[in-house]
Amino acid sequence: MSEPGRLTLILNGKASGNARVRDAIAAVRDAGHRLDVKMTEGPGDAERFAGETVRDCVEGDTIIAGGGDGTLNAVVRGALEADSKPPCSFALLPLGTANDFARNAGIPLDPLGALEVAIGTTARAIDVGLVDIDGDAPRWFVNMLTAGFGPRVTSEADPQLKERLGGAAYLLSALGRIGEVTPWRGRVTGPDFSWTGSFAALAAGNGRRAGGGVELCPLALLDDGALDVTIIEAPDGDVLAGLISSLPMAVGLEPDSVIRARAERFEIETDEPVPVSLDGERLEARRVRLSMEPKAIRFHLP
Repeated sequence: MSEPGRLTLILNGKASGNARVRDAIAAVRDAGHRLDVKMTEGPGDAERFAGETVRDCVEGDTIIAGGGDGTLNAVVRGALEADSKPPCSFALLPLGTANDFARNAGIPLDPLGALEVAIGTTARAIDVGLVDIDGDAPRWFVNMLTAGFGPRVTSEADPQLKERLGGAAYLLSALGRIGEVTPWRGRVTGPDFSWTGSFAALAAGNGRRAGGGVELCPLALLDDGALDVTIIEAPDGDVLAGLISSLPMAVGLEPDSVIRARAERFEIETDEPVPVSLDGERLEARRVRLSMEPKAIRFHLP
């Protein structure tokens, strides 16, 4: 185990009233560790705090993202934009609805358990994805980019339902909206890979899970230098058939309508704009270029 230097927790303001988080912070401080907390109040705060912290950090310091996958994305993005080779390490205190990255990595959902991982483990190098959406400035992502049906479901799920049911709310939202969605036609290309057709959903993962815990990229590894792409085809343009045929993925089976590929870079083009989710952030795109930055940051994992 490593002895940490300064710990900086960038905490999503929505967790300000969470008693378990306050108790965990107090326990860490009582154990003699220096833990500074920066609470976000609005959009852009997490990126700004991460940038400020990484400019002042040294080897042995740790930045902890306190929130969901979106908060983790914002913290890592802000840090890497400030310093492409940050000397500090990173950790996660998972407080989101689905906590897909944490579940994939085995990070405890209990606040004190998660902070103990940040304190008591040696950080290891992991990859971070880089994406160019419709020619805009490249953006970093830690877990996964999804396109098609999934991003629409996650963005439109009832907030109160998400608070009560967590990731299961996405499944209920999906069941209620399947009939409203038409498929998207597109092309996915990469080194020694080319696919053209209609799809219900598409994912490019550094991590394995998205959308409330579904293993869209079950073979993805955080440190293999590659992206895993999963395409759920929509047979004969039928998005409903594509989604139903993909249900066996939930129990670890491989349906015929699922196409998989792995490479260090991919390009996705669609005939019409398609909903996109980047670590939970809702966007829209017609052309997406993805690449992997191997071992870009050091992360505390169980």
